[in-house]
Amino acid sequence: MANTVCDELDKDGSRRLYKHVVIDEGQDFSPQMIRSLSKAIPLDGSLTFFGDMAQQIYGRRMSWKSAGLSVSKVWEFKENYRNTRQIAALGLAISSMPYYEGTPDLVEPVSPKADGPLPAIVEFSSTRNEVQFVLDLAIQSGKTQTVAVLARTWDLVREIASRLPRSAVKLDHDLATWQAGPKIYYGTFHGAKGLEFDIVILPFITASNLPDAGQIKAAGVEEALANDGKLIYVGTTRAKTRLVMTFTGNTTELLPTKQELYQVSKA
Repeated sequence: MANTVCDELDKDGSRRLYKHVVIDEGQDFSPQMIRSLSKAIPLDGSLTFFGDMAQQIYGRRMSWKSAGLSVSKVWEFKENYRNTRQIAALGLAISSMPYYEGTPDLVEPVSPKADGPLPAIVEFSSTRNEVQFVLDLAIQSGKTQTVAVLARTWDLVREIASRLPRSAVKLDHDLATWQAGPKIYYGTFHGAKGLEFDIVILPFITASNLPDAGQIKAAGVEEALANDGKLIYVGTTRAKTRLVMTFTGNTTELLPTKQELYQVSKA
């Protein structure tokens, strides 16, 4: 589609209808997508691109430099206004994992000053106990704060969502309005992109779920590690003050192994 748009705009000599184009969440745009938008503006217009390469969850295809544009100014946003120092440290450690090597245009953030608890990893002896723990924590926390329960696939999400209160909100493209105040949200890592919550709960962070078997079959192990590793980054950094991860069995290899990053416990 982007190739077709470029070709058509190259032939189109009529007046451009937009002088300024702003791209947000642009890390998943291909270079050709950006080129096509640049052709939609006049020579005296502007194209402004915002993107966080650490959240590039649809492949490792993007560098704004590779779009071949003449860039007049670059701003690097280094201040982290969302996460506590402890959650930001985990996010930074994830972005330093081997599967991030070669990701273009990464900007290392300044560690925030806000303090909070270490991200928690809780091990369970059975999936049944894990699900009950996640439900109890979400329901109790949702009385006073915004809570998100996020998993890799909808099949995993439904194991929790089917037992959440009816007032819980599904994170998908049909979410027309955002309701302020304490509430429980649920969805996939993809659905939470660009959002933030007081507490984030990530259940089922096991080796059998991350990386996803379907991703491995479709794209190979290396690409699956890179894609799902970035999904883990998105999921963990949605948390403003508290992050809780749970598992039964063996944890995923996509998480950093530094013990000082976590509060680890068994339930």
